[in-house]
Amino acid sequence: SSAQPAYAARVAWTRSIHGQPLTLGTAGYYSRQDWGFEHYTDGWAGMADWEIPLASRISFTGEFYRGRAIGGLGGGIGQTVIFSGSPIDPATQVLGLNAIGGWSQLKFKATEKWEFNGAFGLDNPYAGDVQAFPGGQSYYGSPLLQNRSALFNFIYRPRSDLLFSAEYLRLRTSQIYNDR
Repeated sequence: SSAQPAYAARVAWTRSIHGQPLTLGTAGYYSRQDWGFEHYTDGWAGMADWEIPLASRISFTGEFYRGRAIGGLGGGIGQTVIFSGSPIDPATQVLGLNAIGGWSQLKFKATEKWEFNGAFGLDNPYAGDVQAFPGGQSYYGSPLLQNRSALFNFIYRPRSDLLFSAEYLRLRTSQIYNDR
């Protein structure tokens, strides 16, 4: 509703090593957001990503980001802004939430049909932003402070158009007023 599109760009470099791609990339994003009552927030993000073959069957992949008001992209635990009061009150202040995070994954391709993956991720809104307004509001009631995730999965591909996978995921989310 800001009457301006969002802008994004990505540049990457790729080279083959061990028969696998080595890729290093960087990206940027910008959006002007209208939160009503002439409360505008500039959302932006800077990102880096990588895919690094460590051996013929092992690779290391991941992404890192830093941005503001990027809840719609999955950053800030889905939180884009923090409100000083009710979002429908014109006097309410709106603060774009700064966030930093990323993930990394180690992949082992045992055979053409079997693959094993382990990963860790972190999504961390800035505590100073989350605590900027005493009693401030978020989409989730109590603003969220951090997500940490760890996972392990295996993938079996009996054919090129069919795959089976099982995954174990551990997700830990911390809130501002109680750590669960």
